[in-house]
Amino acid sequence: MDKRRILATLALLGSFFAFGVIALGAFTRLVNAGLGCPDWPGCYGHLIVPMTDSAKQLAQTYYPNLHLETYKAWAEMIHRYFVGGLSLFLLAVVVFIFVKKELRLRSNIILAISLVLLLLYQILLGRYTVTLKLLPIVVTLHLLGGFFILSILWLIYLNNAYKPLWIEQKPSKLMIMGASFALLILVLQIALGAWTSTNYASLSCTGFPFCMKDQNMVFQFKEAFTLFAPIGINYEGGVLSESARQTIQITHRLGALIFTLYMIGFMAFALPKLKQSFEIIKSFYVILGLLILQLSLGIANVIFKLPLPNAISHNLVGVLLLLAVITLLFKLIMTKTKVSQ
Repeated sequence: MDKRRILATLALLGSFFAFGVIALGAFTRLVNAGLGCPDWPGCYGHLIVPMTDSAKQLAQTYYPNLHLETYKAWAEMIHRYFVGGLSLFLLAVVVFIFVKKELRLRSNIILAISLVLLLLYQILLGRYTVTLKLLPIVVTLHLLGGFFILSILWLIYLNNAYKPLWIEQKPSKLMIMGASFALLILVLQIALGAWTSTNYASLSCTGFPFCMKDQNMVFQFKEAFTLFAPIGINYEGGVLSESARQTIQITHRLGALIFTLYMIGFMAFALPKLKQSFEIIKSFYVILGLLILQLSLGIANVIFKLPLPNAISHNLVGVLLLLAVITLLFKLIMTKTKVSQ
């Protein structure tokens, strides 16, 4: 089998693996198990969750001020085990790229180095997420790191599996810039979503589309978006005032509105110019479908008070939306012009 096809298959499998790790991370966060194990990389001084009476007594000796909640500890440790497995898989992909001469393309090498740097970044932030007791900026950057690792794996897949389109008129630089700006807005919106989650602001507004049905909001942007909060506080459950959390929630909703309006405008501009390329048009429709689904899940989170399956799905559809926009941009950049006979 062609080495590039093998690499594409490995990257695709890695993408599914990373997607699963993100799902486990979302579950761990949503059941408030981020500090299920107060140490790192073990759990109460063990490589597995203490289960026997003697192990639990020893854990209590190490951490006398904490109470071991077994299900939260297992949620956290299972997530760590999968992260460890994913890390080994990523290293295997990187080694495969550097070992096989035909894979040592400039683009593959850049992506492989990015993957290694992101992996080191994630391991470091994974540790500080626990040791700094869910400090919001650290947790937010950690969540984004997971999205970026999946994005790099997806780009490795596209770079080695995708065959460039040949059409009569190549997409304009303006169209490529438009797709790039869509990606930037989406990344910022995902960051806002992560900030909303890590500050426990998801249920701060009980109304839709406005925050509270019968109350005027007091916006607290300075408190809401103070990135460098004090170190040493336990941030589990959140420490911000209710008005600051509401500010974060409404800002996140505004970000969703901005991205939606931008994508509608961009599609109205781009689709008439892409009549000859069904492959690119299909990517636009995938993005539109995922966007409608994501908005529906976000509204349902508010109306039904953040049910766990719905909240996890909201995270995962956000991931798919990111990959869809990356795919669109990749196709636009890689499209080539037919030579007239």
